[in-house]
Order: sequence, then structure tokens, then C-alpha cells
Amino acid sequence: MLEIEQLLQAAREQTGLSDFGGDDFREPLDRLVNALNTEARLNDFGVLRAQMTINAGLATRLAIVDYLKSHPEVRDEQVIKPVFIVGLPRTGTTALHHMLNQDNGNRTLRLWAAQNPVPPPEAASYTSDPRIAKQREGVALTEAFLPGFMATHLLGAEEPDECYMLLNRNFMSVEYSAMFHIPSYANWLYANLCARDSYAWHKLQLQLLQSRHPGRWVLKAPFHQLGLAEILKYYPDAIIVQTHRAPMSLVASGCSFSEVLRKSGSDHIDRAEIGRDWMDMLRIYTHTFEADRARLEPRHPGQFLDLYHDEFVADPWPGIEAIYLQRGTPLGATARAAMADWLAAHPRGKHGKHEYRLEDYDISRAQVEALFGDYVKRYNLDMD
Repeated sequence: MLEIEQLLQAAREQTGLSDFGGDDFREPLDRLVNALNTEARLNDFGVLRAQMTINAGLATRLAIVDYLKSHPEVRDEQVIKPVFIVGLPRTGTTALHHMLNQDNGNRTLRLWAAQNPVPPPEAASYTSDPRIAKQREGVALTEAFLPGFMATHLLGAEEPDECYMLLNRNFMSVEYSAMFHIPSYANWLYANLCARDSYAWHKLQLQLLQSRHPGRWVLKAPFHQLGLAEILKYYPDAIIVQTHRAPMSLVASGCSFSEVLRKSGSDHIDRAEIGRDWMDMLRIYTHTFEADRARLEPRHPGQFLDLYHDEFVADPWPGIEAIYLQRGTPLGATARAAMADWLAAHPRGKHGKHEYRLEDYDISRAQVEALFGDYVKRYNLDMD
């Protein structure tokens, strides 16, 4: 069993700090811990994994709050025209993110810095910071603890990762519902991500991370489909890149990825349960984003861009050039060459083939068609 007071005290003792910067995180943490204790059916490693993830969120929150007390100027940092890659899971967002990361003028949430943001990275030591080596050690253990993960997701200490890490610090993160079967928390999170002003905390951390190493932010996370209204509230000049893929492919792929994440933390893996969880998530993501985009795009003309998975895989350059054009910055020859080198070094299937079938997760074709019927018509997609 996870005990909240023990988790809080462990973070205090680890950091020597006690100010969590308010109590806004307490209800999300309470709901998360209750769901983990009552729904997730954790094994011993699952308990340890949950403890470690929660501890990281609490300890980092303490460190950020403490740093901001002595560096209030961080709050004055301007985040200008960030690019948010907001496609559904398994639609090519990761490859796009990694290619854009090759441009040294872009700032991404590189794993080592996002996991260890205090003190903020310095431009002069950005490629030699000792935190990089420590993060590499953690990445090296990934396949041992999560067999099959490296075949499904690009991961590296100096590579970009998703914004879920920023929201782990106020416990409004989909990381937990991806790792564990916790439907009560997941459903509450989907309904409250924006209602609880989560993107204020998101922006504060971007300000912190860019304060000693400026650049143009390129961010990605499928859960941003829930947060479009808040993104445009806090980043009114943001460029919103929506990636698209035939739904039959993305649904099955996502279920398989979720199974990889969950199977080390619980001895009770129910594929039909994973299928239901995944479909519930896709339903709320899609309906929320499409409604918000229809309402907000007219107020933000020239800030939305659609990229299609199959076209991007066949030829990524038109899509990448469109992002730079929309942002109003040129794609330089050096950056383009670095992206081409990355693409050549990362052919599809490099880390193994990711195999998946829709029927393995008790999802019918009719269910997917019902969920995505309007979506494929709107974006002129095939269902398969």
C-alpha cells in the first residue's frame, strides 16, 4: 500500500526542503494514490515503480519552488511561438519531434533536463552537463525493467520526451494511467486537466528551463489534445501541429504500447481491459480536441497545421518546412543536414518490429469506425 504522508516525508528528507508551493497538488495526489491502491493490482515492482515516480514528482517540485524563491526573474521569461505537436498516440509525433530536435536553435524537453530541471541547464554546458551521464545509466536499465519498450518508443538521455514530466509535478499526468490500470484517476484527470489550470505550472517550467539556455520550444504530447484551450491561453501565439494516421493502425499500436508499459507493474494484465482503457482515452482526446479546435482556430488563424503519418514517412520535408514557415523562422542548411542524418540513422524498425492486432484487445472494427467516423471524413483519411 502506498501512504501519502510517507511519500511526502520521503521527498522532504531527500531534498532537505519542505515548501511544496501550495496545496494544489494534494487532491490529484490523493486521487492517484487511492486509485493505485484500489484499482491497479500492483505487484512488488509496481509498488516500487509508483513510489519512485511519485517521489520524483514531489522532490522536483520542492526543488523548483525553492529555486524560484531566489530567482524570481524566471517568471519574466517570454516563451515565444512554441510549437506543440498534438497528434493522437502512435501517429508519428515521436519521429517528428526527434527530427526537429536536431536543429540546435530548437529547444525540446530533453530527457535529462526535463527530469532534472534544477538548476536549469546552461547553454555553455548543455552537451556536457554531468546530469546527462546519470540519465544514460537510467535509460540503460529501461529494457530490463520494461521488456519490449525500446521497440515501441524512442528513448535517450539527450533525446526529447513528452510534456507529461512537467505535469508529474502537480500530479495531473497521463503517465500514471499509461503505466497502470487506474480508471477512476484517469477519468477524473481527463475532466480536470484544464479546469485546474495545469498549464500555468507547465509554462513556469518552460520559463525555468530556458532561463539559462534560450531557444524556440518544440513540444509534444498526445495529451495536449485535452489542453488546447489552456495552451492557447498561456501561449497565445503557439503553433499547433496535429498529426494524423489511419485509426485502425493507431488503435492497435497504442494498445500494444500500453501493454508493454503495464505488464511489469502488475501480474494481472487483461488485454480487454487495456482495450477499453485505450478506447476511452482516444474518445475523450478526440472529442475534446476537435470541439476545441473548431471553436478556437478562427481566433488563431495561421496557427494550426495538419501532417499525415503516411506522407511524413514517405517524405518528411514538406511537413517540416511547413512548420518553419508557419513559425516564421527559416530551416537552415545545417539543421536540415542534421535532420537528414538522424533520419538515416533511425530507419523504421531499428529497435525491433512492433507487432499488434486489434482483436487481441477485444476491440471490434465497428467500434473503431464508430469512434473515428467523423474524424476520417473531416481529415480525408482512410480507416485502415
